[in-house]
Amino acid sequence: MIIAADDIVDWVSDRGDLLIAAWTPQIAAMTDWEVPYAEALAGELHDGMVTSLLRGGAEANFLNLVARSNTGLDPRTERDLAERFFGVTLKLARAAHRHAQDGKATALPFKYGTIVGDARTDSSHLPLANVLLPREHPFWTRWQPPFGMDCRCGTIGMTNGQLARSGRSITPDEALPAIEAQLRDTWPAEFRPLLDFRQPLATATPTQPTITLSQQQLDDILSAFRPDTD
Repeated sequence: MIIAADDIVDWVSDRGDLLIAAWTPQIAAMTDWEVPYAEALAGELHDGMVTSLLRGGAEANFLNLVARSNTGLDPRTERDLAERFFGVTLKLARAAHRHAQDGKATALPFKYGTIVGDARTDSSHLPLANVLLPREHPFWTRWQPPFGMDCRCGTIGMTNGQLARSGRSITPDEALPAIEAQLRDTWPAEFRPLLDFRQPLATATPTQPTITLSQQQLDDILSAFRPDTD
């Protein structure tokens, strides 16, 4: 698996402190280590992931870096932890990247929820498949997937034409409370600061019109402010 988007590399690199803080309790639970040691390993994993992303983003490269880092864990635990760290961190980075792209996708004014729907799918995520809303609807600031470390749900943008051809209709606001009552989010509290994909979409700053004056117009304006010397 190759990850090429520079924005994803930047996201992982810039959020080092938040990622380390989020992963420290997870690593402590998986390894039964004390917090300072878990925090140190979280820092090493973060540095290794940034390095592997800069080299092209292959997960195999990251796993090789971890294997050579002498963590002191047994090989199986070490690999499970490394795969978990890489996969979940990448999930967050990709979701943040997609959210940023949503803010620019003015040609896709709607989006709908998608679920995998296999045996691994959390049943509480199934109602997402019934949601089709404008991309700026506040629902997405509460329930933009993924809903947890193992969630594979997502969203897909739609044009006006695609919406018309799909035969679907916008989910009415009065139906949303029942849907939200069924949805369940399982992100640990430490990961909440990393859920960039639930922020309101950034709107473009309006461009101020540019007025070009001729020299005569400029002289006329300036003359109006010159003191009267008569």
